[in-house]
Amino acid sequence: METITTAEMIALDSNCEYYGLSRLQLMENAGRGLAEEILRRFNSGKVTVYAGIGNNGGDAFVTARFLKGFDVRVLLLGKSSEIRTEIAMRNFRILKDSGYEIEEIRDSTMLEEDKSDIIVDAMLGTGVRGELREPYSTAVEIINSSNGFKIAVDVPTGLNPDTGESEQAVNPDLTVTFHRMKPGLEKAGEVVVKDIGIPSLYEKLTGPGDVKITYRRIQTGHKGTHGRVLVIGGGQYSGAPALTAMAAYAAGADIVTVAVPKSVYKIVASFSPDLIVRKLEGDVICPGHIKELKELAKKHHVAVIGMGTENISDFVEEFLKYVDRAVLDAGALTKNVPEGINCILTPHSTEFERTFGFAAKEDGVLKAAKKSSSVILLKSREDIISDGRRLKFNRSGNEGMTVGGTGDLLAGIAGAFLCSADAFRSACSSAFINGRAGDLCLDEKGYNYTATDLIEKIPVAIKESMEFD
Repeated sequence: METITTAEMIALDSNCEYYGLSRLQLMENAGRGLAEEILRRFNSGKVTVYAGIGNNGGDAFVTARFLKGFDVRVLLLGKSSEIRTEIAMRNFRILKDSGYEIEEIRDSTMLEEDKSDIIVDAMLGTGVRGELREPYSTAVEIINSSNGFKIAVDVPTGLNPDTGESEQAVNPDLTVTFHRMKPGLEKAGEVVVKDIGIPSLYEKLTGPGDVKITYRRIQTGHKGTHGRVLVIGGGQYSGAPALTAMAAYAAGADIVTVAVPKSVYKIVASFSPDLIVRKLEGDVICPGHIKELKELAKKHHVAVIGMGTENISDFVEEFLKYVDRAVLDAGALTKNVPEGINCILTPHSTEFERTFGFAAKEDGVLKAAKKSSSVILLKSREDIISDGRRLKFNRSGNEGMTVGGTGDLLAGIAGAFLCSADAFRSACSSAFINGRAGDLCLDEKGYNYTATDLIEKIPVAIKESMEFD
């Protein structure tokens, strides 16, 4: 059975909202689906709902409305004023205004033995890690000691849905989980997966949700914590590696070093005082630079290679032996990527077909990604992204992005994201952010904007995605 992790579900949930399928609709579908499973097993009875202050509780508030003929009591573990989301609060208020019995549990002393026929665990869902706090810990003990039929909403409280690990967790008779099976539900009693109406295509579209689970800022971080990116490129298109480096900065990298041939060193160094530029002897990147660059690579998390070059595959295939994470673009594209590297390739259609010999379509991208043990981000009007197993599409962006340099920016964004996330997730997020930055430029300037205009919008697109709700 196909599964979905917590992070993937968080991303999907946010992306559904972005594309018009609201969380309120999904909550209604989830709550009704849970009620269907209860009604399939029972005609009546005393029901106690243990509800948390998040959306897990919100699902159960919906369920209560469908249990007509049952004696339903809701125990809210916390204050109603602290319910975290507007949609959960809306469904709570519907119950309250409809006269349902609701009791706010402020501390564990307010909990007592439960003799209900049916107990619904809607306390924490996917939002718990480690030891449970009160009053949740006592509630779990009471639920587990009850003789009632125990039903967990999405995930039993206290259980890690990705690993199945727990220090203390509800032991349900039935778990009703939503959309797809979660990897850690092997010890969650009978498990029923309920369809909540998410279109299959939405699982394959990038959006702000991808950015939310990719982009990271650490409160206790220091210079370099959020990424050190080494950009290697330069040649006929002298500005390309500089654009890539500026995009990496705009996407959150702390330190970006640009290594370019002597022939374009002064041009690249003149772009910005923010750039750290290293001069390589000669006019082009070649295998003779490997000794110097592999030492430089040790000081960086990710190498982004190829912008502004033509064919440097002989250099790349040897250099990749010395790095763990890389983004390959333009002249650095190769199908010979060593196994074990988190690697993203960013070709356009012509480059893709020349490199891999497959048609630049979905099936070809899947095959190429699998064959090269890398992630392919095929740049097109609708970007295609694959790791050889999964496939996603990016629809952000517009016709103004035919301007030169936007592909260089994409490589820089991908490099910044790859410092702290895996290659597939980084590719999905960078494609969306690059396109979204272009859309912001379109809104402000019309179609006639430049790559440097787009750089200014990258941080705005990231902020917008992180705050999307």
